[in-house]
Amino acid sequence: MAWSTRQLADLVGVTLRSIRHWHDSGLLPEPERRTNGYKQYGAGHLILALRISRLARLGFPLERVARMLDSEEHGQQSLHGLRAELDTRIAELHRIRAEVEELVRLGVAPDLSPEALVAMEALGDDPASRNLAIVLTHLISREETTGLVTFLQGVPEELAGINRAILDLPAEAAEEEIVALADRAVTALKGFLDDHRATLPDLDDRANVEVLRAVAVEQMNPAQRRVMRLVWDRIATEPPDQIAEPR
Repeated sequence: MAWSTRQLADLVGVTLRSIRHWHDSGLLPEPERRTNGYKQYGAGHLILALRISRLARLGFPLERVARMLDSEEHGQQSLHGLRAELDTRIAELHRIRAEVEELVRLGVAPDLSPEALVAMEALGDDPASRNLAIVLTHLISREETTGLVTFLQGVPEELAGINRAILDLPAEAAEEEIVALADRAVTALKGFLDDHRATLPDLDDRANVEVLRAVAVEQMNPAQRRVMRLVWDRIATEPPDQIAEPR
């Protein structure tokens, strides 16, 4: 008995595209053609196509399938490798499922990682703080995020008040007001950093610090940005990765 390409695909339970792909990859030999030019597949093609389909459904890439069809020993080795890969994927799916469950429970947007949510507890939930939390927690580890939250939650009222003053500063603020505010921020910030240096996360290099700076000031007006630039420039004696933005 002979079957057409469509009939073979239906018998195996795959698409015509799969059959053609198996031909192109050399897994399934091309059959003879009838006098009308149509392919005719025999029982051997059906059995081979079923074996290929079985291995593909298990998740083996086609480049492995050819060797597995030729060698039972190679098939066993591939099974052990596939099992290890599946264990890794299952563990990752469990992790993702746990994150999804937590996000559903909290009723928050799925674009926020658990680490970003932790950071927002200290940074705030306004758009600027949200953006900073997303980028910051991409750059540092979960443990460092926890340490940063502890650090920020210990910010004294003086620094918190200065931060509010910066965020309330109008775009048309005079240079004298900007400089005076920056002076207050530098004095308070240096002392706080000296007392809490060990709890600050390591951002690895200056590039990461520059990324955070860019995100932190993105939604600020020109006067607010001017204050922050003065603060960063004035703390030039501190290692770049020790400069933190007050909240």
